[in-house]
Amino acid sequence: MVLRPLVSPRFGAFLILTALLIWTEVMVTHTRAFSQHPAVLSVGVLCDLVFVTSGIFYWIVARPLRLATNRTVLITLLMLRLALVIVPQSSGLPNQLWPFLLAISEGVVLIVAGVRIRTITRMYRQLRPSADAETALRGGLATVFGEKATGVILGEGLTLYYVLLGWRLQSDIPAGGQVVTSHRESGQVALTTGLVLVGVIEGVAVHLLLARWNPAIAFWVTMLSMYGMLFFVADIIATLKRPSFLTTDHLHLRLGVRWQRQIPRSAIADATFIHEKPARQSDRLNGAFLTAPNVLLTFTRPIEINGPYGLQKKVRQVAFFVDDRAAFVQVLNG
Repeated sequence: MVLRPLVSPRFGAFLILTALLIWTEVMVTHTRAFSQHPAVLSVGVLCDLVFVTSGIFYWIVARPLRLATNRTVLITLLMLRLALVIVPQSSGLPNQLWPFLLAISEGVVLIVAGVRIRTITRMYRQLRPSADAETALRGGLATVFGEKATGVILGEGLTLYYVLLGWRLQSDIPAGGQVVTSHRESGQVALTTGLVLVGVIEGVAVHLLLARWNPAIAFWVTMLSMYGMLFFVADIIATLKRPSFLTTDHLHLRLGVRWQRQIPRSAIADATFIHEKPARQSDRLNGAFLTAPNVLLTFTRPIEINGPYGLQKKVRQVAFFVDDRAAFVQVLNG
Protein backbone atom coordinates (compact mmCIF):
# COMPACT_ATOMS: atom_id res chain seq x y z
CA MET A 1 0.00 0.00 0.00
CA VAL A 2 2.87 2.37 0.79
CA LEU A 3 4.60 1.67 -2.54
CA ARG A 4 1.46 1.81 -4.70
CA PRO A 5 1.71 5.57 -5.51
CA LEU A 6 5.39 5.11 -6.49
CA VAL A 7 4.61 2.58 -9.22
CA SER A 8 1.54 4.30 -10.66
CA PRO A 9 1.62 5.87 -14.17
CA ARG A 10 0.80 9.22 -12.59
CA PHE A 11 3.97 9.17 -10.50
CA GLY A 12 5.96 8.21 -13.59
CA ALA A 13 4.50 11.21 -15.45
CA PHE A 14 5.44 13.43 -12.51
CA LEU A 15 9.03 12.16 -12.58
CA ILE A 16 9.33 12.80 -16.33
CA LEU A 17 7.95 16.34 -16.09
CA THR A 18 10.12 17.10 -13.06
CA ALA A 19 13.24 15.78 -14.82
CA LEU A 20 12.51 18.01 -17.84
CA LEU A 21 12.01 21.02 -15.57
CA ILE A 22 15.25 20.34 -13.68
CA TRP A 23 17.16 19.98 -16.99
CA THR A 24 15.68 23.28 -18.22
CA GLU A 25 16.62 25.13 -15.02
CA VAL A 26 20.17 23.73 -15.09
CA MET A 27 20.51 25.01 -18.68
CA VAL A 28 19.25 28.42 -17.53
CA THR A 29 21.98 28.66 -14.88
CA HIS A 30 24.60 28.22 -17.64
CA THR A 31 23.30 30.98 -19.91
CA ARG A 32 24.91 34.37 -20.43
CA ALA A 33 21.76 36.10 -19.14
CA PHE A 34 22.09 34.25 -15.84
CA SER A 35 25.69 35.38 -15.39
CA GLN A 36 24.60 38.97 -15.95
CA HIS A 37 21.62 38.86 -13.56
CA PRO A 38 22.35 35.99 -11.13
CA ALA A 39 20.28 37.21 -8.17
CA VAL A 40 17.05 37.81 -10.09
CA LEU A 41 17.22 34.63 -12.17
CA SER A 42 18.20 32.55 -9.12
CA VAL A 43 14.91 33.52 -7.50
CA GLY A 44 13.10 32.43 -10.68
CA VAL A 45 14.90 29.08 -10.69
CA LEU A 46 14.04 28.51 -7.04
CA CYS A 47 10.37 29.34 -7.57
CA ASP A 48 10.10 27.09 -10.62
CA LEU A 49 11.73 24.12 -8.95
CA VAL A 50 9.86 24.46 -5.66
CA PHE A 51 6.38 25.74 -6.49
CA VAL A 52 5.89 24.38 -10.02
CA THR A 53 7.00 20.85 -9.12
CA SER A 54 4.87 20.90 -5.95
CA GLY A 55 1.86 21.99 -7.98
CA ILE A 56 2.48 19.26 -10.57
CA PHE A 57 2.76 16.63 -7.85
CA TYR A 58 -0.44 17.80 -6.17
CA TRP A 59 -2.59 17.90 -9.34
CA ILE A 60 -1.17 14.80 -11.06
CA VAL A 61 -0.42 12.48 -8.13
CA ALA A 62 -1.57 13.60 -4.67
CA ARG A 63 -5.11 14.77 -5.43
CA PRO A 64 -6.20 11.96 -7.82
CA LEU A 65 -4.72 9.26 -5.55
CA ARG A 66 -5.97 11.02 -2.38
CA LEU A 67 -2.55 11.01 -0.75
CA ALA A 68 -1.97 12.67 2.62
CA THR A 69 -1.04 16.35 2.44
CA ASN A 70 2.31 15.66 4.07
CA ARG A 71 3.45 13.91 0.86
CA THR A 72 3.17 17.21 -1.04
CA VAL A 73 4.97 19.01 1.80
CA LEU A 74 7.78 16.45 1.56
CA ILE A 75 8.11 17.04 -2.20
CA THR A 76 8.23 20.81 -1.57
CA LEU A 77 11.03 20.49 0.98
CA LEU A 78 13.01 18.03 -1.20
CA MET A 79 12.79 20.34 -4.21
CA LEU A 80 13.80 23.26 -2.02
CA ARG A 81 16.97 21.42 -1.05
CA LEU A 82 17.63 20.41 -4.68
CA ALA A 83 17.14 24.00 -5.85
CA LEU A 84 19.86 25.18 -3.46
CA VAL A 85 22.24 22.64 -5.02
CA ILE A 86 21.41 23.68 -8.60
CA VAL A 87 21.70 27.45 -8.06
CA PRO A 88 25.41 28.31 -8.44
CA GLN A 89 27.17 29.43 -5.29
CA SER A 90 28.74 32.26 -7.29
CA SER A 91 25.36 34.01 -7.38
CA GLY A 92 25.68 34.59 -3.65
CA LEU A 93 21.96 33.97 -3.30
CA PRO A 94 21.71 30.66 -1.39
CA ASN A 95 23.42 32.07 1.71
CA GLN A 96 21.22 35.17 1.63
CA LEU A 97 18.04 33.14 1.16
CA TRP A 98 18.37 30.72 4.08
CA PRO A 99 16.23 32.84 6.48
CA PHE A 100 13.68 33.34 3.69
CA LEU A 101 13.59 29.63 2.85
CA LEU A 102 13.21 28.73 6.51
CA ALA A 103 10.22 31.05 6.68
CA ILE A 104 8.75 29.37 3.57
CA SER A 105 9.18 25.92 5.13
CA GLU A 106 7.43 26.94 8.33
CA GLY A 107 4.76 28.76 6.34
CA VAL A 108 4.01 25.57 4.41
CA VAL A 109 3.61 23.71 7.70
CA LEU A 110 1.18 26.36 8.97
CA ILE A 111 -0.83 26.23 5.74
CA VAL A 112 -1.12 22.44 5.91
CA ALA A 113 -2.13 22.62 9.57
CA GLY A 114 -4.76 25.22 8.70
CA VAL A 115 -6.20 23.11 5.88
CA ARG A 116 -6.35 20.00 8.06
CA ILE A 117 -7.35 21.77 11.28
CA ARG A 118 -10.56 19.72 11.58
CA THR A 119 -8.64 16.46 11.58
CA ILE A 120 -6.14 17.78 14.12
CA THR A 121 -8.87 19.17 16.38
CA ARG A 122 -10.98 16.01 16.22
CA MET A 123 -8.07 13.77 17.23
CA TYR A 124 -7.02 16.24 19.94
CA ARG A 125 -10.50 16.10 21.49
CA GLN A 126 -10.53 12.32 21.39
CA LEU A 127 -7.19 12.08 23.21
CA ARG A 128 -7.59 14.96 25.65
CA PRO A 129 -9.80 13.21 28.27
CA SER A 130 -7.10 10.60 28.93
CA ALA A 131 -3.93 12.62 28.17
CA ASP A 132 -2.38 15.99 28.94
CA ALA A 133 -2.64 18.81 26.40
CA GLU A 134 0.82 18.27 24.89
CA THR A 135 0.32 14.54 24.37
CA ALA A 136 -3.11 15.12 22.83
CA LEU A 137 -1.70 17.82 20.52
CA ARG A 138 1.11 15.47 19.48
CA GLY A 139 -1.45 12.83 18.55
CA GLY A 140 -3.55 15.31 16.58
CA LEU A 141 -0.61 16.65 14.59
CA ALA A 142 0.70 13.12 13.96
CA THR A 143 -2.49 12.25 12.06
CA VAL A 144 -1.55 14.91 9.48
CA PHE A 145 2.24 15.20 9.54
CA GLY A 146 3.34 11.79 10.85
CA GLU A 147 5.27 11.02 14.04
CA LYS A 148 8.72 12.24 12.95
CA ALA A 149 7.62 15.56 11.47
CA THR A 150 5.33 16.17 14.45
CA GLY A 151 8.27 15.79 16.81
CA VAL A 152 10.24 18.45 14.95
CA ILE A 153 7.25 20.82 14.77
CA LEU A 154 6.47 20.44 18.46
CA GLY A 155 10.14 20.70 19.43
CA GLU A 156 10.48 24.14 17.92
CA GLY A 157 6.98 25.30 18.81
CA LEU A 158 7.13 24.22 22.46
CA THR A 159 10.50 25.87 22.98
CA LEU A 160 9.13 29.23 21.92
CA TYR A 161 5.83 28.62 23.71
CA TYR A 162 7.43 27.98 27.09
CA VAL A 163 9.87 30.87 26.74
CA LEU A 164 7.17 33.38 25.79
CA LEU A 165 4.12 32.13 27.72
CA GLY A 166 5.38 29.43 30.07
CA TRP A 167 5.34 31.53 33.22
CA ARG A 168 1.57 32.03 32.85
CA LEU A 169 0.74 28.33 32.68
CA GLN A 170 -1.56 26.89 35.33
CA SER A 171 -1.29 23.40 36.76
CA ASP A 172 -2.75 20.71 34.51
CA ILE A 173 -2.55 17.91 37.09
CA PRO A 174 -5.95 16.18 37.12
CA ALA A 175 -7.95 15.72 40.30
CA GLY A 176 -6.54 12.79 42.22
CA GLY A 177 -3.19 12.96 40.42
CA GLN A 178 -0.01 12.75 42.51
CA VAL A 179 2.63 15.31 41.53
CA VAL A 180 6.17 13.95 41.00
CA THR A 181 8.61 16.89 41.06
CA SER A 182 12.31 16.70 40.19
CA HIS A 183 13.69 20.22 40.81
CA ARG A 184 13.29 20.98 44.52
CA GLU A 185 16.14 18.81 45.86
CA SER A 186 18.26 18.29 42.75
CA GLY A 187 19.44 21.87 42.16
CA GLN A 188 18.56 21.39 38.47
CA VAL A 189 17.03 24.85 38.05
CA ALA A 190 20.03 26.65 39.58
CA LEU A 191 22.49 24.59 37.53
CA THR A 192 20.60 25.15 34.28
CA THR A 193 20.34 28.89 35.00
CA GLY A 194 24.09 28.98 35.51
CA LEU A 195 24.60 27.10 32.25
CA VAL A 196 22.46 29.66 30.39
CA LEU A 197 24.35 32.60 31.89
CA VAL A 198 27.72 31.07 30.99
CA GLY A 199 26.42 30.37 27.47
CA VAL A 200 25.32 33.97 27.02
CA ILE A 201 28.70 35.30 28.17
CA GLU A 202 30.59 32.92 25.90
CA GLY A 203 28.25 33.78 23.02
CA VAL A 204 29.04 37.48 23.37
CA ALA A 205 32.77 36.75 23.48
CA VAL A 206 32.61 34.55 20.35
CA HIS A 207 30.55 37.21 18.57
CA LEU A 208 33.16 39.89 19.26
CA LEU A 209 35.95 37.65 17.98
CA LEU A 210 34.12 36.59 14.81
CA ALA A 211 32.90 40.12 14.08
CA ARG A 212 36.49 41.22 13.38
CA TRP A 213 36.78 38.50 10.74
CA ASN A 214 33.28 38.34 9.20
CA PRO A 215 30.34 40.31 10.67
CA ALA A 216 27.72 38.25 8.77
CA ILE A 217 29.01 34.92 10.10
CA ALA A 218 29.32 36.45 13.57
CA PHE A 219 25.66 37.47 13.44
CA TRP A 220 24.35 34.03 12.43
CA VAL A 221 26.58 32.14 14.87
CA THR A 222 25.33 34.41 17.66
CA MET A 223 21.69 33.89 16.63
CA LEU A 224 22.13 30.11 16.62
CA SER A 225 23.85 30.26 20.00
CA MET A 226 21.08 32.38 21.52
CA TYR A 227 18.41 30.10 20.07
CA GLY A 228 20.19 27.15 21.67
CA MET A 229 20.03 28.93 25.01
CA LEU A 230 16.25 29.29 24.58
CA PHE A 231 15.97 25.50 24.71
CA PHE A 232 17.47 25.44 28.21
CA VAL A 233 15.27 28.33 29.35
CA ALA A 234 12.22 26.43 28.07
CA ASP A 235 13.42 23.32 29.89
CA ILE A 236 13.59 25.22 33.20
CA ILE A 237 10.06 26.57 32.77
CA ALA A 238 8.63 23.22 31.69
CA THR A 239 10.28 21.51 34.66
CA LEU A 240 8.65 23.98 37.05
CA LYS A 241 5.24 24.23 35.39
CA ARG A 242 4.76 20.71 33.99
CA PRO A 243 6.12 18.15 36.45
CA SER A 244 5.50 14.44 36.09
CA PHE A 245 2.48 12.97 37.86
CA LEU A 246 0.89 9.67 38.77
CA THR A 247 -2.71 8.65 38.21
CA THR A 248 -4.45 5.39 39.02
CA ASP A 249 -3.45 3.82 35.70
CA HIS A 250 -0.48 5.77 34.34
CA LEU A 251 2.78 7.51 35.10
CA HIS A 252 2.87 10.70 33.07
CA LEU A 253 6.61 11.12 32.71
CA ARG A 254 7.47 14.74 31.79
CA LEU A 255 11.12 15.73 32.13
CA GLY A 256 11.22 19.36 30.99
CA VAL A 257 11.08 19.63 27.20
CA ARG A 258 13.55 16.76 26.90
CA TRP A 259 11.65 13.52 27.50
CA GLN A 260 7.99 12.64 27.94
CA ARG A 261 5.75 9.60 27.80
CA GLN A 262 2.46 8.37 29.24
CA ILE A 263 3.46 4.97 30.71
CA PRO A 264 0.90 2.42 31.93
CA ARG A 265 1.62 1.49 35.53
CA SER A 266 1.07 -2.14 34.56
CA ALA A 267 4.19 -1.83 32.33
CA ILE A 268 6.41 -0.82 35.29
CA ALA A 269 8.02 -3.97 36.70
CA ASP A 270 10.10 -2.33 39.42
CA ALA A 271 11.17 1.02 40.89
CA THR A 272 14.43 1.08 42.87
CA PHE A 273 16.67 3.60 44.61
CA ILE A 274 20.01 4.47 43.00
CA HIS A 275 22.73 6.85 44.16
CA GLU A 276 24.70 7.61 41.01
CA LYS A 277 24.38 7.71 37.26
CA PRO A 278 23.96 4.12 35.98
CA ALA A 279 26.24 2.66 33.34
CA ARG A 280 25.27 3.53 29.78
CA GLN A 281 23.26 0.89 27.94
CA SER A 282 21.40 0.98 24.65
CA ASP A 283 18.09 0.17 26.35
CA ARG A 284 18.53 2.52 29.31
CA LEU A 285 17.71 6.24 29.39
CA ASN A 286 19.20 8.72 31.84
CA GLY A 287 16.51 11.38 32.13
CA ALA A 288 18.27 13.45 34.81
CA PHE A 289 19.84 16.72 33.64
CA LEU A 290 22.96 18.21 35.24
CA THR A 291 22.42 16.01 38.30
CA ALA A 292 22.64 12.35 39.27
CA PRO A 293 19.40 10.32 39.10
CA ASN A 294 18.08 8.69 42.27
CA VAL A 295 15.33 6.39 40.92
CA LEU A 296 15.51 3.64 38.31
CA LEU A 297 12.35 2.35 36.64
CA THR A 298 12.39 -1.08 34.95
CA PHE A 299 9.66 -1.95 32.46
CA THR A 300 8.09 -5.27 31.60
CA ARG A 301 8.54 -4.50 27.89
CA PRO A 302 10.39 -1.91 25.78
CA ILE A 303 8.76 1.52 26.03
CA GLU A 304 9.30 4.25 23.41
CA ILE A 305 10.11 7.58 25.09
CA ASN A 306 9.56 10.78 23.11
CA GLY A 307 12.48 13.21 23.10
CA PRO A 308 13.02 16.73 21.72
CA TYR A 309 12.65 17.51 17.99
CA GLY A 310 11.26 14.12 17.03
CA LEU A 311 13.88 12.03 18.82
CA GLN A 312 12.55 8.71 20.11
CA LYS A 313 14.29 6.08 22.18
CA LYS A 314 13.01 2.59 22.97
CA VAL A 315 14.15 1.56 26.45
CA ARG A 316 13.56 -0.97 29.22
CA GLN A 317 14.83 1.29 31.98
CA VAL A 318 14.62 5.00 32.80
CA ALA A 319 16.71 6.74 35.46
CA PHE A 320 15.69 10.19 36.70
CA PHE A 321 15.58 12.35 39.83
CA VAL A 322 12.53 12.43 42.12
CA ASP A 323 12.32 14.82 45.07
CA ASP A 324 10.25 12.50 47.29
CA ARG A 325 11.59 9.24 45.97
CA ALA A 326 10.55 7.16 49.02
CA ALA A 327 6.85 7.96 48.51
CA PHE A 328 7.18 7.57 44.73
CA VAL A 329 8.77 4.12 44.92
CA GLN A 330 6.34 2.99 47.59
CA VAL A 331 3.33 3.94 45.43
CA LEU A 332 4.69 2.16 42.34
CA ASN A 333 5.80 -0.98 44.16
CA GLY A 334 2.76 -1.08 46.41
